[in-house]
Amino acid sequence: MRKHGRLHAGRILLYVLLIFWAVFMIMPFAWMILTSLKTQPESMKVPIVWLPKVPQWQNYSDVLQKYHFEQYYINTILVTAVTVIFQLFTCSMAAYAFARLDFPLKKLIFMLCMTVLMVPTQMIIIPRFLICLKLGWLNTLAGIIVPNLPSIFGAFFLRQNFMSMPRELDEAAMLDGCGFFGIYWRILLPQVRNGMIAFGVLTTLWCWNEMLWPLVVVSKEKLYVLSIAIANMQGQYATKIPTQMTAGVFAMAPMLIVFLIGQRQMLEGIATSGLKA
Repeated sequence: MRKHGRLHAGRILLYVLLIFWAVFMIMPFAWMILTSLKTQPESMKVPIVWLPKVPQWQNYSDVLQKYHFEQYYINTILVTAVTVIFQLFTCSMAAYAFARLDFPLKKLIFMLCMTVLMVPTQMIIIPRFLICLKLGWLNTLAGIIVPNLPSIFGAFFLRQNFMSMPRELDEAAMLDGCGFFGIYWRILLPQVRNGMIAFGVLTTLWCWNEMLWPLVVVSKEKLYVLSIAIANMQGQYATKIPTQMTAGVFAMAPMLIVFLIGQRQMLEGIATSGLKA
């Protein structure tokens, strides 16, 4: 009886901690959404006023009309879509090769590729910038997209998913006359669908929120992505906080939808890869 009571009390305590942690994590998002509906004086009050007296829905129309947000959306969607599609295709092929094929120096090549993950991104910004300068890619979307197309992390992540598949699938497909690309495309790729979705969601979130490299390579306002556009709303002497929060809601909404749609496959794909979220 005592043991059952302890388990029940422990479960209640666990639920209380989880609820507290969930509320703690949600609070910044709730504050951002509520602030987007406030007036400027309400957003600056101390202590914080959580609920606006009169919701300012015109903040959303003002952001769309005054700040050319449609163009920033188009730029961000284009950069994200091209990067994600290219990485899904190339990384899955590289992962298949490293996981299922035998070729000379495979382990050495894979280890050399993995060393790229040890180099901080900040260390390669200057070489990247000089290459884009020589190629005439400054102030172009190609300058944002092309340097971010290769992904060693993606090859490693998907390799773990391919390695979890039984070798008998390859052997049975070869007996039926299927070649290497046919095994990859028809047999294994559908089996690692959750891993592909997980990697796609992670890459989408990263591309959508990327700010450092686009800020380095682009200076024309019409080529800004959402992250730069929102940062530029902060003035030197004054900032319209409700406007900036409204822009943040616009930027967050698509990624929230993407995560909610792909969260189950994402968790399963991460579990299959052997990585921990």
